[in-house]
Amino acid sequence: MKRVAILGANGQVGTEVSLRLHSVEGIEVVPIARNVSGSAFLRLNGMECRHGRISNPDESQDLIGDCDVVVNLALSNSGIPRADRQINRQIVRNVVTAAKPGAPIIFASTIIVYAPAMKFWFPDSYGLEKLIAERMFRRLCRGSQHPAFVFRLGHVMGELQNITRKICGEIRSGKVALPHEGSCASNTVFTSTIVEAIVQVALASPTPGTFDLITSPQWSWLDVYRYYADALAMQLQLAHPQNVRSSKPGSSNPAGVMRHFLGYLANHHAITERLTFLLAFLPRSLNERMYLRYLQTRARNEINVLRQSEKVDWCVEDWRELKVRSFGLMPEPITLMKRYPLPTSLEFAAGQESSSRELSSR
Repeated sequence: MKRVAILGANGQVGTEVSLRLHSVEGIEVVPIARNVSGSAFLRLNGMECRHGRISNPDESQDLIGDCDVVVNLALSNSGIPRADRQINRQIVRNVVTAAKPGAPIIFASTIIVYAPAMKFWFPDSYGLEKLIAERMFRRLCRGSQHPAFVFRLGHVMGELQNITRKICGEIRSGKVALPHEGSCASNTVFTSTIVEAIVQVALASPTPGTFDLITSPQWSWLDVYRYYADALAMQLQLAHPQNVRSSKPGSSNPAGVMRHFLGYLANHHAITERLTFLLAFLPRSLNERMYLRYLQTRARNEINVLRQSEKVDWCVEDWRELKVRSFGLMPEPITLMKRYPLPTSLEFAAGQESSSRELSSR
């Protein structure tokens, strides 16, 4: 029997992964949350949990010291970047130090390190922080003889994930607008695929390394929406491109070009996040002028939205397709979801929740 610790078990991904692992033969799941309120849902579903702060060196040994595999899904996200950086790096250090000698450790990273929203490699602060944490994790594991697995997760799909609830809500509303008619790669991964990878690490001893956990072969966004439409027993209705809201300000004069540029920034947060740091080095007067223009452009965009109130927004972002470094041969997600089911009471909770919201609003 292999004991597998799940750090961050009270998060969306950690919760669903813990529940799907619970019924796997040969594995004892140890969900770990900071406090009893965070583990309430898991305990309600019959799981025994441990409680404590893995960021505290005095508690980390008791939390994971007897586990055969450690899965680090923990993440500090308080909104204070400096504090989060220190806590997240402390978690990595404590996990490697407190883990049983020779125990494989899985670090959950993200495909954001590839900056998929950009046409070139220019990660945002979250992607850079994860990339730095990856390197720190691999270095510490080399020095302590722990097999190190880095799983770069795509958009995580599953019955308990917010993105799945969002997709089901859009299908029910009949307002689904997909870039390129849904043909672009979704860069998604299902929780059942994450569970399969953990099971392989625990029971099959694969070669350590850095892997992209993305459905392979890739599912397009149309594949994803069709899958959930079938699960809801509903017809998928795609919006015509002409019925999709546009927020492009148009003009060829200098003022129009500036409005177009600022409008682009207002609607592309990935670029805005990267430029904000640089703007602080410009003269104050130029900062104030650009900020005034930005406010004017945002107001025009909001007015434009009201004028197009009968139209819909794109449901997903138009990210580029990533070249996947897959974790060996993995069965398709539908097969894995049957292999690692949720408790019966939680199956397809996204559809059930959408129904309850509709009933309660009537």
